[in-house]
Amino acid sequence: MDRLPGTLSVPYEDAVSNLVWIKLVGIGNANVGKTCLIKHFCESKFNSGYQPTVGVDYGFKVQELQGVDLRVHLWDLSGSSEYFDVRNELYSGTDAIFLVYDVTNMASFESLDQWIREVKRYANGDPEIFIVGNKIDLKQKRAVTSTEGKKYAQANKFKYAETSAANGDGVLTMFDTMLQTVCDKQVGGAKRPEGAIRREAQASEIYHKQARS
Repeated sequence: MDRLPGTLSVPYEDAVSNLVWIKLVGIGNANVGKTCLIKHFCESKFNSGYQPTVGVDYGFKVQELQGVDLRVHLWDLSGSSEYFDVRNELYSGTDAIFLVYDVTNMASFESLDQWIREVKRYANGDPEIFIVGNKIDLKQKRAVTSTEGKKYAQANKFKYAETSAANGDGVLTMFDTMLQTVCDKQVGGAKRPEGAIRREAQASEIYHKQARS
C-alpha cells in the first residue's frame, strides 16, 4: 500500500531515535589544518589557500562503519581567542574531540595543555580525545617528532594520530578510528537522546547567527 506524501511508516520519534548521530569537534590553534581535515573527510578535497575560520564552521557526512550508517556532525571551532565564548557554547553533547597541532609548529604543540584545560572546563560528559599531528607531508620542516606527540598523548591517556590533509595520509583512518571508538563506548550502539538533538539544534542556531553577523 502506497504511503501518502509527507507521511512516515513509523512515528517520527522512533525514526529519529533509531538513527545513529555522532558529534565530533575539532579544536587547536589557528592554521593547524582543522578545516582542511574536515573538508578532506567530507568532500575528499584540499584547499591550499589559508582562510581562518570565523567563529565556527560545520560539516556533515553519512559515514558507513561496519554496515551502519552514522550521521556525523563535525564542528570546526576557531582557534582565535576572540571566539572563546562561541567555542564554549558548542562543546555540549560532544562525543569526541580531535585536538590538532601542526607538526612543523612547536608553538601549536606547546598549546595543547591550554586546549585540554578548556575542554575539561566546558565539555560535559566524557568525550573521547584524540591528539592529531597534522601536516606530516612537510617532512623537511617538521619540528615535533612522532615520539613527542605519542608521549604527550600517552601521558594524558588520549589516543594519537598523524595526518596530512594535503595528501590525505591518515585522515580517513583517524576519523574511522574515532567513530569506532565512540560507537564501542556507547552501549547498544550510538543513539542520540532527545536532549542531545535539542542541543544540536541550539548549536546550529548559534552557527547560523555567527554566519549572519
